[in-house]
Amino acid sequence: MAVGNARQGVPRPHPQSRGKIMNRRNTLAAISASLLLLSLTMPAGDAAAQGAKSLVGSWAAVSAVTTDASGKKTDTFGPNPRGLLVFTSDDRYTLTIMRASLPRFASNNRNKGSAEENQAVVMGSIAHFGKYKVEDKAIVFNVESSTYANWDGAPQRRPFSVSGDQLKYSVPVASVGGTADLVWKRIK
Repeated sequence: MAVGNARQGVPRPHPQSRGKIMNRRNTLAAISASLLLLSLTMPAGDAAAQGAKSLVGSWAAVSAVTTDASGKKTDTFGPNPRGLLVFTSDDRYTLTIMRASLPRFASNNRNKGSAEENQAVVMGSIAHFGKYKVEDKAIVFNVESSTYANWDGAPQRRPFSVSGDQLKYSVPVASVGGTADLVWKRIK
């Protein structure tokens, strides 16, 4: 039964009811705090999923710049590399990048290329494929096979960013030595 408040004409809760109201408030506050803490721990997985979603599609090579130990920068595949990088929604990828000016083989047979022709092709291109995942703001390429066999079976971690239709990632230990920074543009 409520006890009246003579001054304001508003009924006040019985003193025993106040304890129930406080318990409900405390329970509601505890549930709210728990949900808030839970939501703060979930974005890491969501961010990784969003990062992976932002990669899905086809990308054309824009640039690949290698920096050696002295700080000298070189266009790894020339000033206008040709390349295709494809990320699928089922976590597969394929990457091919090469110089725009690879030599034609005089013999018209790739098994009969000269030492110079073979060297130019090896130094002017790389390809690999496998599975990928996004982890801690990095693409992890799980290389199944590569034209640079040293990467076969080895995860390759690439810190990356996507801004609009541009993908940038870094190669901490490039296959040609030093570090490399690659830029790709989404193909529409």
